[in-house]
Amino acid sequence: MRVFISSDIEGVAGVVSREETGTAGFDWGRARERMTREVLAAMEGARAAGADGFVVADSHGTGLNLIPEMMPPDAELVRGWPRPLLMMEGIERGEFACAFLLGYHAGAGWGAGGLAHSFSSRLFSSFRVNGRELPEAGLSAAIAGQFGAPTTLVSGDDACIEEVLALLGPVETVTAKRSLGLFSAQVRSPAAIEAELGEAAARAVKRAGEIAPWRLDGPLSVDLELKAAVMAETLAYLPLFERTGPYSIRFEAADAGQVARYLQFFIQTLPALA
Repeated sequence: MRVFISSDIEGVAGVVSREETGTAGFDWGRARERMTREVLAAMEGARAAGADGFVVADSHGTGLNLIPEMMPPDAELVRGWPRPLLMMEGIERGEFACAFLLGYHAGAGWGAGGLAHSFSSRLFSSFRVNGRELPEAGLSAAIAGQFGAPTTLVSGDDACIEEVLALLGPVETVTAKRSLGLFSAQVRSPAAIEAELGEAAARAVKRAGEIAPWRLDGPLSVDLELKAAVMAETLAYLPLFERTGPYSIRFEAADAGQVARYLQFFIQTLPALA
């Protein structure tokens, strides 16, 4: 029984600052080790419940955060960018009993949460699918569902967990900290979070058969609010994109996986206009 894990860093225990999330930051090295240890804790719990293989997508920043030397023999690691399915690359290859989303954060449109953003804080200020604001966890869960895997465990700060439960329903969760603002939180012991992740992961694997995959059935209408008007202007040169406002565009996608491909295209090309 295989488990897919998508790992971000903003929702990891103790992380509150951009100095911890970027490779040039003074505390990034310690944050990436805690990120890795949380993944390992979830694997250990899942393994105790019967999991025997893992694919882990390093889904933050450079995609080079998780420490390969710390990965166990029964895990494969997806690293680097670009990749078509963004934070869920690898879930399309083979069958998975369930998916875990670890170290996640609230979306740009939620209105609360530490380091909250949607896919790129530099490029996007709002991301809506069929009229509904969708966080990264929502698109990741929808991609998992598209390939038949239910999302059964999510970890992050309290704002992320509140948003996820409103979207996905009663999945297993671990709250790593209480958000006090965009760059502040009341944090908990990393060791305590790792212990809770192990326990929650075991429950999440056992519940894989009772939690339905969460899906976004197409066609999907996607509204994207951009940080610079020139981005919307330039994208509207292409017939794929309709400019709906000075900073906004709309496009259609067949499914969640295709939405991810569009977003990866934007992330690779729009920084030149930022």
